Amino acid sequence: MHKSLVIGCLLFSCLTQADLLDALKYYEEKHYAQATTEFNKLLPLGNEVAAFNLGAIYHNGEGTAVDHVKALAYFQLAAQLGDSRAAAVISALTKRLSAIEQQQAEQQASLLLAQVQIKEITEERTDLIDFPEVVSRRAPVYPKNAAAKGIFGYNVLRFVIDEQGNVSAVEVLGSFPEKTFNKSSIAAVKSWKYAATGKKHQGKVALHYSLGPLSKSKVTQFMQKHQLLDYAVAGSPQHQYMLGTVMDLLATNANYHVNVDKNLALELTTELPEQFFSRKSSFRSNIAGFYGSAEVKTDGKGIVTAVISADKMDKQQASALLVGKELDNDARHGHYRLWADPGKTSYVEPIITVSQLHSSHYWWTIAAKNGSLEAQRQLAAFSPQWENYLLNNNDAQVLTWSGVRKMLQGDTVQGQLLLDKAIAQNYQTAAELKAIL
Repeated sequence: MHKSLVIGCLLFSCLTQADLLDALKYYEEKHYAQATTEFNKLLPLGNEVAAFNLGAIYHNGEGTAVDHVKALAYFQLAAQLGDSRAAAVISALTKRLSAIEQQQAEQQASLLLAQVQIKEITEERTDLIDFPEVVSRRAPVYPKNAAAKGIFGYNVLRFVIDEQGNVSAVEVLGSFPEKTFNKSSIAAVKSWKYAATGKKHQGKVALHYSLGPLSKSKVTQFMQKHQLLDYAVAGSPQHQYMLGTVMDLLATNANYHVNVDKNLALELTTELPEQFFSRKSSFRSNIAGFYGSAEVKTDGKGIVTAVISADKMDKQQASALLVGKELDNDARHGHYRLWADPGKTSYVEPIITVSQLHSSHYWWTIAAKNGSLEAQRQLAAFSPQWENYLLNNNDAQVLTWSGVRKMLQGDTVQGQLLLDKAIAQNYQTAAELKAIL
């Protein structure tokens, strides 16, 4: 096995960490002990490339004695974590080992897997607080300097609503570009009003800023200027996180509902889907009895021919209400998403299907597994695995808002414990929130 096993990780499909570039530098400079240490730091994040590279190091005997049993264990771990290259290496290496050595490798691989804290994420939060009805919610003011320069971006914010429906605390969790829109976003959220429920609630919102529809040329120029795709492919978590942020901004501002198909080929290209910038607009349709959301297909007359999926209603119920209904004369031969609150008019959006390369979640997941704290915090908002990982690492921001959620759910002791841990790190927001809860 050649060194290319390690160098080969500089492909877009490789999930690496902030320390990967340091690890590769150590490796190239033949500081194998430091490289091994850095790769090992990535294993709790479920980083299959780190596992694969460690297998290569032990197979080659670089900075250590050749150990084919340990190498096989790391390759098996890489395979379990999803590295597509590992199977061929495992097959070749297994033929060289005795049955006892193969068993030893399997045992070591099981021990390594037990250390992994982030596995494939399929679950989402199911313990979120019921949210009060919106009374008034004004849009933020576009900062003059940003408008003059044509800057686009967004903020992600957490906030607390008091018993009277007023927003009593706000914190910016993420911003792009950094801090450009913070003041405007905070001022807007603090002015929002919700229905009084007699209890506190926690909310999260992403506020996007753009001067009309995003321009394909401007977004492409921005990506090229910062070499987002090049550096993301090379393994830079900062660029991977920023690329995910751009994809999120595009999806949110598009007039299409964006579906991600994991089965579509991952073709590296700087060309962005035209639908992200299409002027095709959404519309409303009166469909008695329908609520929730559904994905449908239409014929040449804009009539629903099939319901692909539905959430609040089961698929059979949704089909009985939707199939045969005309959405709109302009909704011919289309793929649409419908959603509506009970008793309300349905809102209809055309659907665009893209590969994971045009998905924010894809790039944020890579960045998070590569060590990007910003990406890890993004994912922690809906993934208990990432939340628990950051709690175990005493991240003050996640300690704070997890503590708030627990207190609002009635677990005062555990909530205060988490807030106190954040306060001990001089995290001012934690102290402010504890005082109002």
